[in-house]
Amino acid sequence: MSTVQRFETELAALLVATGHPSPPAGATTWRATSGNLEITVHNSAGRIEVDLAGWRHSFTLVSDDDGHDDDDTDDDTDDQAALALDLIGAGLFGALRICVERYNGVARRFTLQTRSDTAWHLASTQGSRPWNPLARRSGEVHTGRASERPPRYHPRGSTPLPWAPWAGLAGFHGAPAAPLPTELPVNGELDLHNFAPREIKPLVLAYVDACLARGITELRIVHGKGVGNLRRTVHALLDRHPRVKGYRLGGHGGGSWGATLVDLSPGPAADPEA
Repeated sequence: MSTVQRFETELAALLVATGHPSPPAGATTWRATSGNLEITVHNSAGRIEVDLAGWRHSFTLVSDDDGHDDDDTDDDTDDQAALALDLIGAGLFGALRICVERYNGVARRFTLQTRSDTAWHLASTQGSRPWNPLARRSGEVHTGRASERPPRYHPRGSTPLPWAPWAGLAGFHGAPAAPLPTELPVNGELDLHNFAPREIKPLVLAYVDACLARGITELRIVHGKGVGNLRRTVHALLDRHPRVKGYRLGGHGGGSWGATLVDLSPGPAADPEA
């Protein structure tokens, strides 16, 4: 079963579990309302766009034909499917909300917030305020309200994803976060050769966090040379991490293109509104 087919199967089950009809066979667009939150999902040949009251995010469930046939590509599309389902599920169950700002009656700014046990937290803002300081401002909050959450859709503790703070909120993405292997020293040097492909992403994220907690801001990740699949996975994670100031290949004496040198920021993560 392809990633797109698995996504469609899981989406249908999620909809039925929340009292909505499953999408008709062959449907490319599906809409539902939970509470006062309207959710629209559009599927264009495996490229999914989720619209929550005007706040939008896209996911790619098909790999580009770049000549590579490897497990990393399958992991990437599976992760994208899980993140899309978590976003939809979190919307249905009220684990996130969208704050819409209107100026002169026109929706201009959309803010996604996620919910913890005690508060709402800013996650992402799209759009902008108008230049006119006299524009009349109004706003509304859109929140899902499914009546019951089956156990399989309970939030799942997982390694935090700075670029997708809703990960795991509906039980799809990630696995319970585990500590780093006890035999793995946190000294700024991470060698990935002895780890399985599916361990790489949570391991790199956990290792970066462990280094920051110890005040280590220079990190060397050894991913090997090969055809570059593992290197691309590592660089994609670094591109999206808010505490990564920059990175570069090792160069002469640093592992050449088989290692990446990373500079971390010791300060707090960037404000999503900045």
